Amino acid sequence: MTSEQKKRSISLLLAGFIIFSSLYVTQPIFNGLSHYFDVSLSDVSLTLSVSTFMLGVGLVIVPMLNNIEKKRMMSISVLLVSILSLISVFVKQFEAFLVIRGLMGLVLSGVPSTAMAYIADEVHKDRVSKVMGLYVAGTTFGGMSGRVVVGILTDLFNWQIAIGALSVINLIFAILMVSLLPVSKVQTPNWISPKQHLLKYTQLLKIPAVLKTMSLSFLLMGTFVTIYSYITVRFEQPPFSLSESTIAFIFILYLIGTYSSINFGKLSIKLGVKKAYALAITIMIVGIALTFITYLPIDIVGLAAMTFGFFGAHSIQSSYIATLTESSKSHASTLYLLGYYVGSSLLTILGGYIYVHLEWLGIGILSLLLTFIAVFISRSLFRDSTT
Repeated sequence: MTSEQKKRSISLLLAGFIIFSSLYVTQPIFNGLSHYFDVSLSDVSLTLSVSTFMLGVGLVIVPMLNNIEKKRMMSISVLLVSILSLISVFVKQFEAFLVIRGLMGLVLSGVPSTAMAYIADEVHKDRVSKVMGLYVAGTTFGGMSGRVVVGILTDLFNWQIAIGALSVINLIFAILMVSLLPVSKVQTPNWISPKQHLLKYTQLLKIPAVLKTMSLSFLLMGTFVTIYSYITVRFEQPPFSLSESTIAFIFILYLIGTYSSINFGKLSIKLGVKKAYALAITIMIVGIALTFITYLPIDIVGLAAMTFGFFGAHSIQSSYIATLTESSKSHASTLYLLGYYVGSSLLTILGGYIYVHLEWLGIGILSLLLTFIAVFISRSLFRDSTT
C-alpha cells in the first residue's frame, strides 16, 4: 500500500467516525437532557429527530452541489459539525440546542454520498471494497463509541463534559482528516441544475418498487432507532435501575450489525432476496417480542436479535433499490436514505409521546405494528424476486 493509499484510507475511516459519533450523541442521555432543560422525553427526542431529518433533507440537496470538489465538501462538513457540537454544550435554551442539532444534521449530509463517490472515483477497483469497508467500519465504530463514551462520561461528570470531550476529539480527527486526505484527481463534473436532479427523483418516485423500498427503510429504521432511544430510558428506571455507564455498553450490540450485514448479503445470493429478507425480519420480530419480558438477560438477547435482523434487512433493502434503475442508481440510493433518516426522525418523535403515556408496552406494540406493516409491503415487493 502506497503512502497516498494509507492517507486516503485513514482519512475516510476518520470521516465515518466523526459523522456518526456526532449524529447519535444524544441518544443515550435522553433522561439527563430532559432534566437539564426541564422538558419531556418526547421533546428531548427532537434532539435526535431534527438531526436525522435534516440529514435526510441534506442528502437530497448535496448531489445538486456536485461542482464542489469532493475533499472540500467533506472537509467543510467534518470541521463544521465538530465546531457546532462543541458550541452546543454552552447552550442554555432548549430551542437553541435544537437549532444547533438541526444545523449539525444538515452539515453532516456533506459526507456520506460524497465519500462513496470519492471512493468510486479515486480508488482502484481492486481496492474499492476494502476502502469502502474501512469507511463503513468508521461509521459503525463511530456510532457505537460515541454513544458509549458519552454515556460513561455523563455518568461520571455531566452531559456537557461528555459531549464537549467527544467534540474536541472529533475536531482533532477532522483536522487530521483534512490534512491527510488527497485532493480528488478526477475532474469535478460540470454543474447539473436542480431541475435535472428533481426530474430524476420524480421519475424514480413513479416506480412502485422504489416507493415500497423507501417505505421499508422508513418503517424499519424508525423502529430500530425508536427501540434504542427508549430502551435506554427504560433501563434507567425500576426494576432495572441501571447507571448511564452500564447502559452505554448496550450499544456495543451494534457490532452484531456488521456481521449481520455481510452475511445476509451472501445469504440473499444463496437463498434469494425474498427468503433472506423474510428470515431477517422474522429475527427482528422475535427480538422485539422478547423485550416485553422484564428480565435483563432476556431483554439483551431480544435487543441483540432485533439488531441482527434489522441490519440484515437493511443490507438487502439498500442493495435491492440500486437494482431498480440503470441510469439513476445514486438518486435511488439517496431516496432510500431519505426514507431511512426521515423514518428515524418522525417515528422517534411518535415513540416519545407513546412512551410518556404507555411506557415500554406502547413502544413494543408500536414496533411490532410497524414491522408487520413492513412484512406486508415486502411480500408484494419481493414476490417475483429470486436473486
